[in-house]
Amino acid sequence: MKSLKLTPEYEHNQQLRIKRFFMAAGSYLMWMTMAISLRYMGIAQVSWGTMGACFLAIFFYNMLLYFTFRSGLNMHFKDPSLTLFQMVVGTLWAMVILYHAGQARGAMLLLYLVVFVYGLFGLKMRQFLVLSGFAIVNFSGVLLLVYLKNPHVFNVRFELMNLVVLAVVLPWFSLVGGYITSLRQKVARAMETIERLAIHDDLTQVFNRRQMFQILEREKALGDRGVHPFSICIFDLDYFKRVNDTLGHEAGDIVLKTVAQAIQKNLRDIDHIARYGGEEFILILTNSGVSEAMQCAERVRRLTESLVFDGLPEGFRVTISVGVTKYTPSEDIRDSINRADTALYRAKSQGRNRVAYEPAPLATTACGQERTEG
Repeated sequence: MKSLKLTPEYEHNQQLRIKRFFMAAGSYLMWMTMAISLRYMGIAQVSWGTMGACFLAIFFYNMLLYFTFRSGLNMHFKDPSLTLFQMVVGTLWAMVILYHAGQARGAMLLLYLVVFVYGLFGLKMRQFLVLSGFAIVNFSGVLLLVYLKNPHVFNVRFELMNLVVLAVVLPWFSLVGGYITSLRQKVARAMETIERLAIHDDLTQVFNRRQMFQILEREKALGDRGVHPFSICIFDLDYFKRVNDTLGHEAGDIVLKTVAQAIQKNLRDIDHIARYGGEEFILILTNSGVSEAMQCAERVRRLTESLVFDGLPEGFRVTISVGVTKYTPSEDIRDSINRADTALYRAKSQGRNRVAYEPAPLATTACGQERTEG
């Protein structure tokens, strides 16, 4: 029986949102501790019953929010993190504490900064500024209520100073926070670009050789466990050197890019194409036997010979030769690649623009009899 985890591992981003929620919930715990201290020291003029009711409301609010994240209901909102919503609610609770803070009201203004720090997870500068305006208006309302309740003990200069400090600090924090958020987003986009460049061929935008071997090792692990079979196709462009010699390397680049991307769009989502080197590419066909792999190879061969290339002479066409094989469980993955390569060279030697298949070598049974690949 699996233990119940507060942050389940079903989806990375959702788990991250739940961890951030717990950070916010921890802030409420800190606030409640501060409120109890103020009440115990006689600074906060509020009954224990009112304070208990507020704590109970905070508890149920956080439980409802946790249920929203844990159940996935937050995914129905434009911002699944509910960052702005949580900050607005936090600002309102800060207003309640500030109303009862008495002489400690100036020090308790730091509660707003605790709320605004949470916005660094994703709030834009405009949202920061709107929220700072909302907080300043709220605090102004707090001061008005305090004045109406006890005008004879209301220190106008002191409270106006608090308001001025808040009106200066929060917009400034909003500008800095928005800038930090924009930097985080730029770094995230840069990391995505770096990760993409690390696994994709720069010219053709299909997987590169390094990523190809990682995919093959993953498929090999699944194949060795009997999860599903997979097949490998190697193809290269017929007479590609003539293209570079007669039309130039720029035309050759156009041909490689056009062919690779056209074939990629023609594959299933579970299949992969990678540039093996030069004008040679590999197709990794998941959950495909010999028949399915041969059909796919023939389909991409026909597709290639019908392609039209932008910027190249009208009537210019290219063809490919394809070698196909099926992975045999427990064999070295390079043996499978070499077998597909053997089939490719046979297709080229037989006239090019065709598909050839190379079976696995004969295996020997326990009785000493030979059997062919199934």
